[in-house]
Amino acid sequence: MKKIFYLILFITSAAQAQDFLWQQRPFLPATMRYNPVGFSSDVSGFIGLGINNGTVLTDLWKFDPVSATWTQQASFPGGGRFGASCFVIGDFAYVGCGWNAANVAYTDFYRYHFPSNTWSSIASYPGTPFYTGVNFSIGGKGYTGVGFSPYTLEFYEYDTTSNVWTRKADFAGGIRQSSYSFSYNNKGYVTTGSHGWPANPYNDMWEYNPLSNQWTQKASMPGSVRYSCAGFLIDSIAYVGLGLDGTNYFNNMFAYNIITNTWTVSDSFPSTARAYPGCFTIGNSGYMCAGGISGQNINFNDLWEFGKINSVKELSEKNKILHYPNPCNSSFTINTSGYYKGGAQLLMYDAIGKLILRKSLTDGENVIALNKGITSGTYIGVYKQQNLTESFKITVVR
Repeated sequence: MKKIFYLILFITSAAQAQDFLWQQRPFLPATMRYNPVGFSSDVSGFIGLGINNGTVLTDLWKFDPVSATWTQQASFPGGGRFGASCFVIGDFAYVGCGWNAANVAYTDFYRYHFPSNTWSSIASYPGTPFYTGVNFSIGGKGYTGVGFSPYTLEFYEYDTTSNVWTRKADFAGGIRQSSYSFSYNNKGYVTTGSHGWPANPYNDMWEYNPLSNQWTQKASMPGSVRYSCAGFLIDSIAYVGLGLDGTNYFNNMFAYNIITNTWTVSDSFPSTARAYPGCFTIGNSGYMCAGGISGQNINFNDLWEFGKINSVKELSEKNKILHYPNPCNSSFTINTSGYYKGGAQLLMYDAIGKLILRKSLTDGENVIALNKGITSGTYIGVYKQQNLTESFKITVVR
């Protein structure tokens, strides 16, 4: 019997048949950094601020997903900082708090106007100064707080009309910093994070209801406890992963269905595991940029898209590297013609992000033998060379 290896699209928990793939996009043409802010308007994404080897940054960059280009914007006026708070309401992004290179936390806040590319100051945050806190917007109001410097459970609401901050119910999940937070359907959500050193990381999830001003615990994220994660909200699904537990860095991801309050395993990040990236969502794609490896002065400026693929045609348009036949089980071919550069490699990862195969490639057709330890299942294949990293789902049928 002929056995086969093939590319396959799955039905997700969303209403339509869609798949997700990681694809590398143009590098941020600026300083490598970790702990930047990431936010988006309806059509563009933004990355700015952060820190690189002790130097705090003020620059802001806009990414256009249609032209796949970066454009520098007006710099943040409040001085260099990292771990700043940020939420978006209408045509404005609100950015403030954060830490500087001297380990001093701020309370000042500014708003960035997308159409005019200008900054203006607003009322300062009235609570305990903090960085790496919780941020989201609900119903035309901004919410931020928690975080460190020192640890605080304080949580505030910002009214854009009156330019007034109002203290709300303290966060119910215990002190922490470096959580992932987002809002959906008039509720706010907070998951992961850590406190103290050695790190005491979490995987719990909390929901905030502004109408009742109450916090409610939801289903915890599976997998390792962690902090400083990457995350994006796409439709009613929050994708959360990467980060570290104080010692180990992760590249696996999980999907949280807000409606059903359930978690499933998602596609692992196919490049270097990291912490403190900047993230934003545009349409049906999440984007992750920069980040670093704490304490080792290793930072990044690469940009990755985690996007929905609606059809085989769209998939073929996104992928340049051909892999075939469709399908087999003992080997397959990857064709690098037209794209090959010296040092190209193929890597395969399993569902939890473990590297299971690495092969050096040559120009043209490369036959990849699959050992018997690679069992039936879906894997991530990654073609990697100097200026190109491309990933695709592959399924082995034994």
